[in-house]
Parts: sequence; C-alpha cells; structure tokens
Amino acid sequence: MPPAMLDLVTHDQASPRSPAVHLAGGRTLSYGDVARLVAEAEQALRHNGKALVLCAGDRDLPTVVAYLAALRLGHTVAFLPASREILSLYRPEFVLPAPGGGNPAESDYEPVDRGIGAAKLFRRRSAEPAEDIFPETALLLATSGTTGSPKTVRLSYGALAGNSAAVARALGITAAERAPTTLPITRAYGLSVVNSHLLAGASIVLGDGSPLALATWDHLVRAGATSFAAVPTTYAAFSPAHANLLERTRVRTMTQAGARLGDELTLRLARVMERRRGRFVPMYGQTEATSRIACLDPADLPDHLGSVGVAVPGGTITIEEARTHDRAVPGEGAVHYRGPGVMLGYAAGRDDLRRGAEVDVLDTGDLGYLRDGRLYLTGRTKRIVKVLGVRTSLDDLEHLVERPEHPAAVIGGDDVVYLFGAGDAAVHEGQRRRLAEVLGVPSRHVVVRHVDRLPQTPGGKVDYRALTAAVDTGEVGRWS
Repeated sequence: MPPAMLDLVTHDQASPRSPAVHLAGGRTLSYGDVARLVAEAEQALRHNGKALVLCAGDRDLPTVVAYLAALRLGHTVAFLPASREILSLYRPEFVLPAPGGGNPAESDYEPVDRGIGAAKLFRRRSAEPAEDIFPETALLLATSGTTGSPKTVRLSYGALAGNSAAVARALGITAAERAPTTLPITRAYGLSVVNSHLLAGASIVLGDGSPLALATWDHLVRAGATSFAAVPTTYAAFSPAHANLLERTRVRTMTQAGARLGDELTLRLARVMERRRGRFVPMYGQTEATSRIACLDPADLPDHLGSVGVAVPGGTITIEEARTHDRAVPGEGAVHYRGPGVMLGYAAGRDDLRRGAEVDVLDTGDLGYLRDGRLYLTGRTKRIVKVLGVRTSLDDLEHLVERPEHPAAVIGGDDVVYLFGAGDAAVHEGQRRRLAEVLGVPSRHVVVRHVDRLPQTPGGKVDYRALTAAVDTGEVGRWS
C-alpha cells in the first residue's frame, strides 16, 4: 500500500503550462514552474520517516511551496507559530519561520543547507526516525477560536482531498478561475480556497495584504482575479470605494463564511453581484470539518434568506435533540455533520499525533434547524445562558437587534446582559431597550458598553472571550 500523501501540483487537472500562482508585481508561475520549486523543496525536507513540518508563515511563496512539498512527501504540516512553547510541545522535525522571523526559539534547531527558495529551513538536531505520527495525518490547524494555543485539529489526507473536491464541485470551480488569498491560509477557510482551486487546476493570486486595502484590490485587478472570499467583518466594512474597485475587476463570485452575516448585508451583496451577472454565495464551515460544510445556492436568495444552504457534495447534516432556549423555533437542535473533511480528532502536543481517527460524526457545537433540506443556524450551544432564570440564546439576542452599520455583540448571564456597541450611541441605546423588552426584565439588567471596535479572533469572528474578560476586569478601554 503506497504511503499516504496528497499531490496538488502534478495531478491530471494541472496542465504544466497553465497558470498556478500569480505573484505581486505581475509574475506568474505555471504548474510546471511550481512543480520544479516543490521538487527542490522536497530535497530539503527529505527525512527517514514521516516528519512534522511547522510552517510559521502565511500567504508567502516559500510557505506555500513547503506546504505542497510536505504533502507530496507524506509529511504532516502544522500551521503554527514557532514559539518556544509550540516547539517544545510538538517537537517538529522541520521549521520554516515566518518571513523575517529569524531562527526558531529552541536552541536544538540548526539550518538546513538547502532552504525553501530564499527562505531558511531549520531541522531539529535530534530528529531521529520516528513512528509516532499516525500515517494518515496531513495537517494540524489551530482551532477557530485560538491563536498561539497548543490545541490543534488533526486532519487527514483524505479529509483535505475530499473536502477540497466537494468545495470545487459546490462552487463549480474550473481551471479558468483565479482566486486571491484574501484570507490567512493558516486558517481553514483561507487554506480551502488554495486547496480547492489547485485541485481543480485553477490558479491563486498570492498576496498577504488586508482584503480591504487598496493595494490588495489593485493586485486583484492586475492579476485578473475572478473570485473573492471574506468573512462578515470584511464585508461589513466595504465602502463606496470598494464598490468602485469591484467594478474594475473580473470578480464574478463572492463567498462568505466564518460567522453569520446579517440578512440585510446578505441581500445587498447578492444584488451587487447579480448586477455584475455574478453570484454571492453564503457558506458555513468549521476547522473540525477541514473547511466548508454547507453552501447556499445563490438562486435560493431571497426566498431562503438566513440559510447557509445544503451540505457540500458527499456530506450529510442532521439535527439532533439538544437542550436549547426558551425562544427556540420548532425543530431546533444540535447540528451534526458527516462527510468529507471530518477531523481525526484534536491534539495538544506530539504525543497526540500517534492517535488515529476518533471522530465519525461531528457535533459542530452549533444550534440550528432544517427547512426544505436547507440549514438555518441559530447560535452556539455554549452561548445559551440563564438570565433571571430564563434560558436565553445570546446569539438570538444579537440577531434581534443587528444593524450592519452599528455592529454589536451580546454577552452575559445570571443578572445582567451586556451589549457591546461599536456604532452610534443612540442606536445602541435603542437596542438595549429592545433587549430588555424581549427578555421581560427591568432596564437595569441590560447594560451598554461603547467601544470603537469589537475585538476579533484570528478567524474574523467576534472575540467573546475578550469581551467577557473586559467585563470581569473592567478594562473595556483597551479597544477604544
């Protein structure tokens, strides 16, 4: 039986002369060019056995090449920072630092004679042949709410290949597509864009700028990008200037995942893309499912506004009984997923990498319901709290008062609900009164905290842990 591996460079869909990577400055690498770079990187990553390759960079050519080479060699890639804690816990055989990041923090790493392009590669001095990594393990990604934490999601080669193929089918990705890296590839959504397009023989527009930066959009125009992927916080920050820039591009597909997008903004973006004879595609996914779980057909808007659609090809979504909240809709329960991309399990260090598959059906931790086969998400199970004895969904409260131009987040429980607002104070005061009315509690039990911006996780979601800590410590001013 051949060793587990994944080739995203020299497969049947990848013509050697077809464009694969568009770089800033106008240079384009064909699949043949990338294959030669990957072959050179494979020489640097040769190891007597399966190795763990830690890539600390993001959206730069050496990191992409190292990732592709490691997968072809049957190694395991970890997209994690090269901190002393991470290196001590996971003991990777190879470390590719972030550009300009310098030597690894641990002293037992030495530079390899052959680097990855111009980037230095480091090998652990005591890297003896090891049999402690489960053969099918391809990738370690930080969980969606963590950064720099040792907790990771273990993903298999089959999960990467299966979910990438499912996404390519769901979106109809062809070799003519050019997808920009507007999201971190160290995160599931951004990496899925790269994987699904390379698997389909399409190309990526490589760049590490902010998806809102004018320089990024100039790169999109020059490279002929045909799609754009972003999280809700990015779309909420779109300005008239971005709308004008969009008109200069060849973008015909916009996708959204990472968190819930408000109904008003969803319709607005759908109309913008419809005028361009394009499409806006709401999606839903999790790192624990490799990336995307469901996709809404643009033709289902506006009739199925609020839905994230149906499972990607090969996947199945079910709703299981769960203790919800007092405003739950009929049929609401825990969202479970079975299909391409379900993780092997979690890891917190090297010892966990020897473990095999531990998950068959994924309990997403989300609440939702199915209507006409389409999934509607209502919140997180961890965001159900009691307010004066009444079980309440904090996500449901947010949905009730959402205003695209006035972002707000709700936390709390027991005696007080806190509404953090990053918009007009008068609007947030109206939201506060609305929440008190819905909850049926005296006004003093809903408190507004004004901030210039809401804190975000690395995945672009609201950082509720940071908001809770701010309430506990009273240090709200750090976002002002």
